[in-house]
Amino acid sequence: MGESVECTICGSELQGRYCHQCGQSYLGRRVNAWDVIGGWLSGLLSPERALLGTFSQLLKHPARVIHNYWQGFRGYYLSPSQLVVYMLFVLGLHLALVKDDLLGLDVKIRGISDELSSFLSPQLFLFLMIIPFLAVTTSIVYYRHKRSFPEHFTAAIYLFAVWSILFTLVDDTLWFLANWPLNTFTFFVLLFFWSARVFSPELPWYRVAGNALLSVLVSVAMLALLLGVLYWMDPGSVSLPGSEGE
Repeated sequence: MGESVECTICGSELQGRYCHQCGQSYLGRRVNAWDVIGGWLSGLLSPERALLGTFSQLLKHPARVIHNYWQGFRGYYLSPSQLVVYMLFVLGLHLALVKDDLLGLDVKIRGISDELSSFLSPQLFLFLMIIPFLAVTTSIVYYRHKRSFPEHFTAAIYLFAVWSILFTLVDDTLWFLANWPLNTFTFFVLLFFWSARVFSPELPWYRVAGNALLSVLVSVAMLALLLGVLYWMDPGSVSLPGSEGE
C-alpha cells in the first residue's frame, strides 16, 4: 500500500483494503466519476442498514462523513446513492399520503406536451437540477480547495438527501398537527450552511456563515443568469409569482 494509512473511524493502521478493527474499506485513491456511478448502482441494488448513524453524523459532523468518502473509505457510512434510496422512499410516501409539492415547491413547466410532462414531472426535473446546481456553486465558491467536480457532486448528493429527508418529515408533521408548512427558503439556507461546514470545517462559525452567504449570492446570480437566458430565448417561458393573472 506504500505509505501507512490510518483508518478514519477507529484509527487503526490499515494492512490491506479493509480495516481489521471496524471493517471499513479503503480505495487508496481519490473519488472519480466511476465511483459516483458505481455507488448509485450499488445503492439501488443493496441499500445498507446504517441509516441512523450516517444521518446523525451528517447533521453533527458533515465534513467527517463526506471527507471520509473523498479519501476512499467505504463500508462504514452509507454511500451517497444509498442515502438517496431512503430519500426517494420518504418523498414517495410524502407524495402519496400528504401533498403534491416537494420541498414546498409546486413547479409548473410550460410549453411541453402532456405526454412529456407525464414522463418527466416538473418536480422530478427540479430534483435532477438542484444537485448539480449545488455542486457547481460549491465548485465556484471553494475553488481554492482544489476539489474535483465528482467530489463536489458527492457532497451535494449527501447534503441534499439528508436535508430533503429531514425537511420533508418535519414539514409533514407540522402540516398534520398545525397546518403550518415550512418555508422553502429554510431548506436552501440549511443546505448552503451545511455545505460551508463541509468545505470550511475548521473555521469559526461566523466565517462559515459568511461562506454560506457567499454561496447563496453565487447561486442567485447563476439562477438570474439562467432565467435571463431563458427569457431572451422565449419571453413566455419565464413568469414571476403573481404574474399569471395580469
